[in-house]
Amino acid sequence: MDDSFAQLPPPVQALAVLAHAHRLQGDAERAALLFAAADALQPDQPQLLAGWAAAELARGRPAPALQALERLAFQPLPPSLRRAFHLLRAQALVGLDRRAEARAAMRAAADA
Repeated sequence: MDDSFAQLPPPVQALAVLAHAHRLQGDAERAALLFAAADALQPDQPQLLAGWAAAELARGRPAPALQALERLAFQPLPPSLRRAFHLLRAQALVGLDRRAEARAAMRAAADA
């Protein structure tokens, strides 16, 4: 199990672990749906939003990925998620053809 989900309530943790497993198996659509369900039960958890964004990017949907990441932008992130946040954000911005912002996100990732 992913340790980043350990602090979540058991029902949310179960959804998050299932979502993560589906993402690892290449089923990004199901992963995104499960991360969305987990977020509905426990909103604004960094590890859920990062997983949801990664699943949306794997589905080729940068706009919803960026929306999830923007909910993280003003939250204190655990050190383990800081670099991932910036890298996911850069990937979403490239997908939206916002290259200057993507470069800035990559620089932030290097500094994280």
